Amino acid sequence: MTVDPLALAHSVAELVRIPSVHPFQFGPKAAEFGDVGELAIAQHLAKRFEELGASEVVLDEAAPGRPNVYGFVPGRTDRLVVVDVHIDTVGVEHMTDPPFDGRIEDGCVWGRGSLDTKATMGIMLTLVDQWRTAGVRPDPTVLLVGSVSEEAGGLLGATRFRPWVEERGLQIDQMIVAEPTELAPIHGHKGLVIMEITTVGKAAHSALPQLGENAIEAMVPVISALQTEHARLQTLTPSTELGNGTLSITMINGGTGGNVIPAHCTIVASRRLVPGEDPNTIFEQMVALARAASPLPITVESLLPVDPDGTMGSRAFYQTADSDFLRLLAGHAGTEPKVAPFGTNALRYNGFANELAVFGPGSIDDAHQATECVAISELARAARVLSAWLDPA
Repeated sequence: MTVDPLALAHSVAELVRIPSVHPFQFGPKAAEFGDVGELAIAQHLAKRFEELGASEVVLDEAAPGRPNVYGFVPGRTDRLVVVDVHIDTVGVEHMTDPPFDGRIEDGCVWGRGSLDTKATMGIMLTLVDQWRTAGVRPDPTVLLVGSVSEEAGGLLGATRFRPWVEERGLQIDQMIVAEPTELAPIHGHKGLVIMEITTVGKAAHSALPQLGENAIEAMVPVISALQTEHARLQTLTPSTELGNGTLSITMINGGTGGNVIPAHCTIVASRRLVPGEDPNTIFEQMVALARAASPLPITVESLLPVDPDGTMGSRAFYQTADSDFLRLLAGHAGTEPKVAPFGTNALRYNGFANELAVFGPGSIDDAHQATECVAISELARAARVLSAWLDPA
C-alpha cells in the first residue's frame, strides 16, 4: 500500500502550524503565535484521533494545562504496540525562518517541530486515515501517544504515561519512541543525572576580604574534583558501545558586584550514565566529591524530578541490537541498528515494552537549529517502514 508523499507533507505541516514550544523555552517570538505549551496541539490530536476512528481517546494531564494525548487504533489482533511522539518543541527565539508556517518548499516541510518530532505523528495520522478509507486495519492495536515535556524538565510526559499504562494493566509488545535517527533503529543511549551545587560563604566588602568567605573561590576545587572524576571515567574499559560515562560543568553563577565578596556560587553538573550505573549511587558519589573538595558548606539539588520509584535521574537505555523488532525496522529502512549520543523518552521506558526502538526520519544533526525542516522523501521512506511493521490488511 503506497502513500502519497504530498499527503504526508501536508499532514506534518498541519501539526507544525500549531505552536507547542516547551514552557521553559518560551519567549517573545513564540508568544506572537499563541499560548505557551502543548495544550493546543494535544487537543487538536485528540480531535484527529476521534475523526480517524480511534476506539478510545484520552487527554491525561502530566502537569497543569499540559496533557498527554492517547489514541487507540483498533487492530486485527489484541497485540498492543505504541508510537510515542513528543509534541513539545524547543524554542524559536533564535530562528531565522518563519517558525510555524509549515511551508512545503524545496522538497521539504519547514518549521519548528517538522523534524523533531511532529514528522512521525504526521506520518501515523496519514497512515491511519488511508487505512480507514481503504477499509483495512493494522495487525496489532496501535496506541498513538503525544507526550509533553521531552525537550526539558525531566521527561514529564513519559514519566506520566508509564504509570497510566501500568494502572490499566496493559502489556506492550513493541514500542517506537519517535526521534530523528535517519531511520536507523536506536537500541541504546546514556542516562542522566543533573545537579545544582552551591557553595555557601559569607558576604563582605572586597576591600576587607578577610571578613568574608568567598563562595566562588570555594567552588574552584569543587570544579577541579569533578573534572578529575571525568578524567578517571575515561580510563575505564567500556562495557557496551555507549562508551564511558562523562561529567560536565554546564553552568556557573555567582557574585553580586565587583566590590562584594560573593556569599554564593552555583554550578550545574551533568553526569551521563552508562549501562550498569545506578542514578542514586552516582548522585551520592557526586555529592561526596563536592563536599570533600569544598572548604565551605555546600547545598545540592537534583534538577530532574524524582521518579515514582525514588530514582533521582535516569538509568541508561540499552538493549542488544539483535532483536527481531530492530532487525525488521532496519531491514525495511536499509539501515543498521546503532546507539545514540542524545537522550530521549526511552529513558523512562526501561523494561516497559517487550521490545523498544528509538526511530524516525531525518537527522538529529539538523535539530534545534535556526531553521528546521524534514525532507518529504524521508517522510515517504518512514511511512513505508511503519506500514511494513504494522501490516495493514
